Amino acid sequence: MKMKLPLRNPILLCFMLAAAGMAIALKPALPTSEQLQAIDLQRIIPQTFSTWSTLSRADVILVNPQQQELLDSIYSQTLDRSYLDSKSGQVVMLSIAYGGVQSKQSQVHRPEVCYPAQGFQVSQSNKGQIDTSIGTVPVRRLLAVQSQRSEPITYWIRVGDSLAEGWIGQKIAVVKQGVSGQFADGLLFRTSTISADSSLSYEIQDRFIRDLLAALKPEDVPFLVGSLGKH
Repeated sequence: MKMKLPLRNPILLCFMLAAAGMAIALKPALPTSEQLQAIDLQRIIPQTFSTWSTLSRADVILVNPQQQELLDSIYSQTLDRSYLDSKSGQVVMLSIAYGGVQSKQSQVHRPEVCYPAQGFQVSQSNKGQIDTSIGTVPVRRLLAVQSQRSEPITYWIRVGDSLAEGWIGQKIAVVKQGVSGQFADGLLFRTSTISADSSLSYEIQDRFIRDLLAALKPEDVPFLVGSLGKH
């Protein structure tokens, strides 16, 4: 005598097939080599703007808290510069790291993790925001200390079109982009100064960021801040 399968089995099978088909349909497309080559940090970020001008590497010691091997495995492009403000005489260090595809194995690393890995102690970590000409940019403030070096830090992370706040925010942004059928690229934007006065440093970094965003070509602003720069 033939056995009849419970009704729930074929229904479950239909749901599984539909889900599999949807997953294939929504699978985000990887960026092409042409798309990645079109992104040029050296072109996007000006060497001089407002009262800021680039210093040579010999003028200031830039410490990158990530090993070069790790940088090459995670990011498609990186940019490290130091800028001198002719108005105040202060120096701001800028670091931008761009990754074409965000995944579990390859994603933008947060400074809270990278700095301690290189011997720094992160004694502060607070949310902040910067009012700019394009809107309010949510940021994270850190204070990293190593021996006699005190380094106040301001940074944000863009994943896809979103500025991701926190580790969970990064994960949500990646999933959101995937569901929309687009790959999630990622960018870390970090400024820092060497100073024992963190309050003054954050004020200087905020002004640097405002001036930089105002100096960018309108079509390049979303590359740094996602949908916030799309007007």
